[in-house]
Parts: sequence; C-alpha cells; structure tokens
Amino acid sequence: MRAFFGKKSTPLVSVIIATFNWSAALRLAVQSVLRQTFADFELLVVGDACTDDSETVIRTFRDKRIRWFNLPSNNGSQWAPNNFGIERAAGRYIAYLGHDDLWWPTHLETLVATAQRSEADVVAALTIMYGPPGSGVRATTGLFPAGQFSPRYFFPPSSLLHSRALIDRAGPWRSPAGSRQAVDYDLLLRFHECGARFASTEELTVFKFNAAWRRNAYKNRDVSEQAAMLARMGAEGEAMRQTELASVIRSVIENRFVPIEMPPETAPPAIVNHRIGGSFKGSLQREAVPAPLSAEGLRFFVDDTWSAYEWYHVEESEGRRWRWTGPGQRSSFYLPVRIDRPAHIAIRLLWVMASDPEATLDAAQLILHDRWLRTARERQADGSWIWSADLDPGRSEGRPIEMLTIFVPQPRRPLDLGMNEDRRWLGLAVSEMEIRPL
Repeated sequence: MRAFFGKKSTPLVSVIIATFNWSAALRLAVQSVLRQTFADFELLVVGDACTDDSETVIRTFRDKRIRWFNLPSNNGSQWAPNNFGIERAAGRYIAYLGHDDLWWPTHLETLVATAQRSEADVVAALTIMYGPPGSGVRATTGLFPAGQFSPRYFFPPSSLLHSRALIDRAGPWRSPAGSRQAVDYDLLLRFHECGARFASTEELTVFKFNAAWRRNAYKNRDVSEQAAMLARMGAEGEAMRQTELASVIRSVIENRFVPIEMPPETAPPAIVNHRIGGSFKGSLQREAVPAPLSAEGLRFFVDDTWSAYEWYHVEESEGRRWRWTGPGQRSSFYLPVRIDRPAHIAIRLLWVMASDPEATLDAAQLILHDRWLRTARERQADGSWIWSADLDPGRSEGRPIEMLTIFVPQPRRPLDLGMNEDRRWLGLAVSEMEIRPL
C-alpha cells in the first residue's frame, strides 16, 4: 500500500473519499471540497487498489490537508476504503463524498453547525439526485418527514456527517456479503438501532450523479455533468442553486420526481443487488457471457430487471408482451449472443408515443458502440413496425458486440397527447427481437 501524508493536525472534520479508477471525477470532487467555507478539515482519499493516475491527480492539489492512500487489493465497494479512512481519521466528525458527486461551498459549515446546535450524532444535508441525462428525473434526500428520521428514508453518504465515536457504538461499514441492505443503508440502519440522534440541515448542499442510474458509468467515465455543475457554481453562485431547486419542482409537476423510500428487508440480499447494480454501472463484469451466434439465429425479449429509468416494466395483453422505452432518451439492452459474423437485427415496435409516429421514428436511432446504425423499417398489417439494421463485427474496434442502444429524442406522455390519463414519459413500445446471421 502506498500513501503520502500532509501536515499532521487535529481537524474537527475528517472527510473521506473512496475512489476507484475515475480520476477525472475525483479531481472535480476534490475541488468542491477545497472550495468549502469551513476550513477545519482533513481530506483522506482512499483508492480501492487504483491503477490509473488518481494519485498523480491528488498530488497536483498540493494542499497539506489532503492525505492519499491506495489499498493493496480491490474490494469492489466503498465499505473497505471508508473503514480504512475512519481508522486513520483525526477529526471528531466524519463526512463522506462520493468521487462522482459535488458539494456546495457551505456544505461542511452547515453540517457542523447543525451537529453542534442539535447535539445530533448523525446529520444529513438536503441532496438532489439526478436521473440519467435527458430523463428529467430528480429525487431528493436528507429531509425527514415531520422532522423525524425514519429508516425508510435513506440519504447517501455524500450528505452524511456523523460523530467519530458513533462507529464504536454501531460498528464499522460492512461488506455487501455481510450487509442486510446496501452497504450505505446498512450503516444508517445500525446508527438508528444503536440510538443515534439524527438531524437535517434542511439546506441543499449536495449534488449527486448516481452511477447506479447511469449505464456503464465506470466504463464511459463521462464527467460532463459534474464539470458543468462545478463551473456553474463558480459562475452563477446562489442563482445556480435556486435553478436546481426549481428543477426539482418541475420534476414534480411533470411526474418525473422519484420518492426515495427503502424497501423492507424482505428485498433481495444486499450482495445480489450489489452484483446487479455493479454490472449495470460497469464496476463489475457481467456474469452472463454471450454465446456465439448460431446459424438458426435467436429470438429474445428485453427483460433485464435493473432498468434505471431506461425502460418501464414489462406489460402484457392479448398474447403480446412489450416494454416502453423512457423516461430517458437512451434505452439499452445487452445482446444475449456474441456477434462474430455479419448479422441482422429486427425489432418489433408495437406503438410509438407521438402525434406523428413516422417523424419520431425518423429521429429515433439505433446505436452500437457509439455508432449510429443505418436502419430500415416496415409497417406491418397489424399496425406495428419492424425496425431493423445490419450489425458488422468488423466495426467494433476490437470490442465484443454486446450492447445496443435505442435513442428517442423526445419521450411523450399519453396525457399530453390527449390519449388517456397515463402520465409516464414513453418512447417506443418494444416487443420481441430477432438476430440472425447474414
């Protein structure tokens, strides 16, 4: 394990950032920490066996409050880096920041002031959680109904501050295999069960870009959202925060707001959701390995359980089965076969949510490895469409062909089109698909 240390001191707050091979996001997160109006902190950045340039990025800040560590082996989750940081933390309070999230400049100031005023063991900041780009989805956490914390109302580590002493009462972070729920929610449950006092700042200071809502976030490593947000903080000041609060109100009006309420403990074990979510965001390898395409081809249906605002639930009627794309603009699916020869895919679309379906289909795209495919479509006697494209493994740039994306520029609501009272933002109703060799 490699480490370097800044100047030793006894800060009031120890900030921990757990990170893994996403230095571009890490740089922005650290910048938001160093912009804090509250300066009595140390920052412990703990790599989960990083192999990229994260250490070099941290060194460029040349701030004596920053300490860098890199664990010798990867644990696949924030639990181990967070525990490592806690063991070395000098502060009375512990705060966390996800390496792909951002803090408003008064975040630590309001957390500490609330903790000292209320004598709370745990403090939450108001947080906006952003759905995938183009979805308009928003969620908020960190406000407690009737001012009373309930285990049903989760808030993420980026909004959390707790006393260092609380870990001695509740125990450290637990691994996915040892947790009842997700590792961060498991920690809050144990804080609550040991009698910790909770309080909220009731002030928006956290902007969370949830990787579990962004397919292959850890593979694509796109930080355009975070970079734009951090730039707006500096350029617009308070007006930017008011704009973001207004976006939450708009999401409520437009039926894009997502209440964050945790399921009961009868939900799938934490390790199961950890693997599914990790596969979706690209931090873990998918367990299923596509088989080569046979001469007979394959017919299949999009039935992934983890949709993350790309797909709605499966619907079925009169022998037909379908899933609507939306509310996001991009809806992806993994091919259950390995395309090792030129092939053709045909997708049956039952309906198009638009006043002018043909114009919407003209604008819709089928995307393979960031390449827009040349598509064709044919209207069927039953009113559906067959939407098709040729797949060329020779243009995959050495990568296996495993995922296709449907892009619909503007999902619409049946309510707004005067069709019925359905308030969902829908794109294309996708039914069965077929892949066959050319």
